[in-house]
Amino acid sequence: MKMLSIFVDGAVSGTKHAGAAAIARTQKGYFVGWMSRQYSTMTNNEAEYQAVLLGLKLAKRLGADRVEIISDSEVVVRQMRGDSRVLSPRLKRPHQETCRRASEFSTVLFRHVPRELNELADALAAEAQAGQIVQMRPLHSRWLQKLGV
Repeated sequence: MKMLSIFVDGAVSGTKHAGAAAIARTQKGYFVGWMSRQYSTMTNNEAEYQAVLLGLKLAKRLGADRVEIISDSEVVVRQMRGDSRVLSPRLKRPHQETCRRASEFSTVLFRHVPRELNELADALAAEAQAGQIVQMRPLHSRWLQKLGV
């Protein structure tokens, strides 16, 4: 598989749970997979990192070798690009894990988008936070080839 764009988002709102979601899209615009997870209480930035980790897991399952992570978290994008240092002790471990998993791909790019351009991942993360977990069964490789992936 060539390149996949993975839209990711984390959700936290003072409850006892957090949510994370990832949605995979081909360069031609086809949605080929999505996943969400519910987590214990954590900070918003921790949830955003969990979403990136979920996105990298999804990309691996779909056989991608190049990935573009698209997030509305400026903190995570800047830290993963190396534009900002990770100062928070709570973010050091998820940052290191994300770097390790990203190294499994030939290319991983990080792009920041405004929240309104990440509404689908945002909605899926909010549902995960509330306990509604979804996972699309990966498409058969024959279908992925037809989609030009």
